[in-house]
Amino acid sequence: MAIVRTVLPRKGIIEPQHGENYENDLDTNWQIIDSLLQDANDVQTAIEATSALGPLLTDLGISGVTSGFALSASATLTPGLAVGALYAQGNRYAPTSAPTLPAAPASATNYLWYSSTNGFYYSPNPTPNAVGDALIGQVVTSATAVTAAIQGTRIFGAVSLAPAAPGNFTAQHFLGRAPVGAAFLMTSGGAIWFQSPTMYDATNLYLVSSGSGVTGKAVLW
Repeated sequence: MAIVRTVLPRKGIIEPQHGENYENDLDTNWQIIDSLLQDANDVQTAIEATSALGPLLTDLGISGVTSGFALSASATLTPGLAVGALYAQGNRYAPTSAPTLPAAPASATNYLWYSSTNGFYYSPNPTPNAVGDALIGQVVTSATAVTAAIQGTRIFGAVSLAPAAPGNFTAQHFLGRAPVGAAFLMTSGGAIWFQSPTMYDATNLYLVSSGSGVTGKAVLW
């Protein structure tokens, strides 16, 4: 007599043959195991189903580097850039090896950007070519080399503030877009607050200092 085995549908578990006196109980046990057992596909599906970070960042107007992508000077016109993670147009970009960059324009100051559509590019402007591009940082070049690099401000990054005198002052935030929000963390006595009615734009923070020697940080997102 041929043995007919039952293959359960989710994970391909094969039910063993068993006697009539206890087959219902064994059936129930195997079905419970099959329904609860998770594999890599289940985990990936769950992640994809519950991850709304990209669309959320797009809706909030947030783009930029979340970690890594340290920018550095070099002996050529191509700056150094470490691996990292960023969001541009709501898409996450996190290469496992250092990205290949184009050479920066010679004898100039430019900003390095990343677009989820067009990749890395340089622009003399502190604002992107397209909404949602992520700012990596600023690159200064001589005729043959990258002589200086300023890191862009990360999402939930901090900008150091040290106004020279009391009253109104301006600080470039290097966020690559207008902040969605900000908080001040003071590292001295005194206070720093936003000017009114213009608090910030896509390039600068417009601030007021209560006195000389006041220092702090603006945490931006």
